[in-house]
Amino acid sequence: MKKTLAALFSLLALSSVASAAPYYTGVGCNEEGTRCTFGKPSGRVLNWSKKGTVQELGERCEKFINNIEARKNEIAKSQRVELKYKNFTYGYSQDIQEDGRAKIICSVELHSEVPEVKFDSRIVKKFFWVCESKDSAGICAHYVSECEAARDEALQDKNVLDATIYRGASLLQGSICEVVTVKFK
Repeated sequence: MKKTLAALFSLLALSSVASAAPYYTGVGCNEEGTRCTFGKPSGRVLNWSKKGTVQELGERCEKFINNIEARKNEIAKSQRVELKYKNFTYGYSQDIQEDGRAKIICSVELHSEVPEVKFDSRIVKKFFWVCESKDSAGICAHYVSECEAARDEALQDKNVLDATIYRGASLLQGSICEVVTVKFK
């Protein structure tokens, strides 16, 4: 466990020292892709976050990073891919589990170091009027278990780097659940 944490933090420290993919490209952009006169997103930087239990993501999100790295290594067997991680953070959500611990939120900036390889992040499924369980009060057209099943199905695709669930709400559409994936393009 200590070796994994040490390797994770050294990987993040080294990636922050080395130059990473630019955030924006265009007229007047510096080497980092910031302070542009006229710039557009490079497509090589993605802010990726995931909320889950400590069992899913690790005490300090080490499983979160290891899962992304393992999937990247699988994709790299068929495609030239190089990833750097920057601005890694984790925190606790307001969702409390049955064991009394809060769910954690892991967040990292993914930088594609190959100029031709960009990120493609998209919503693959969207559910409206989502309830926690069949015992929930209110209008329930879908359940969280359906969102989790859709996320697991999205992860079956060998080209998907990661998949997550984002929750929201709307007055006319109730509680919303979006399954979002990230791929290389």
